[in-house]
Amino acid sequence: MSSLWWTTILLLALTVSTCYGVPTYQDFLQTHVDFPMTLFPNLALYCNVMMAQRGINVHGRCKTLNTFVNAPPTALNTLCINQTNWSRPITQQQLPVTVCRLIRSRPTCTYTGNQFNHRVQVGCWGGLPVHLDGTFP
Repeated sequence: MSSLWWTTILLLALTVSTCYGVPTYQDFLQTHVDFPMTLFPNLALYCNVMMAQRGINVHGRCKTLNTFVNAPPTALNTLCINQTNWSRPITQQQLPVTVCRLIRSRPTCTYTGNQFNHRVQVGCWGGLPVHLDGTFP
């Protein structure tokens, strides 16, 4: 009876966290990590395809800005080891990133892209990155 009770509590907590929008590591990877970087002839095409392919633009709404980190997920995962939930560590080293900016929303979402080497700040939850807070030169 005791293990059933704890299992129920755990499932309830998981359901509540999901309903209240606690982001997940898988969502973070889907939205912000592309390693190795998918190759396209130019960065505008990269951004246009990646934003659509990754499902970042939904229901006809264009996200105005999105950053893809073009480094292995482990480069970001290590930031969150032994961190409290919602801590916001920053990488020591610069990582390659591609920044996609919306330039037109009609008739379809159209982006321009720029590449940088930046330090990356993430938000941690459960020992893993779940949010990209920003990038810095």
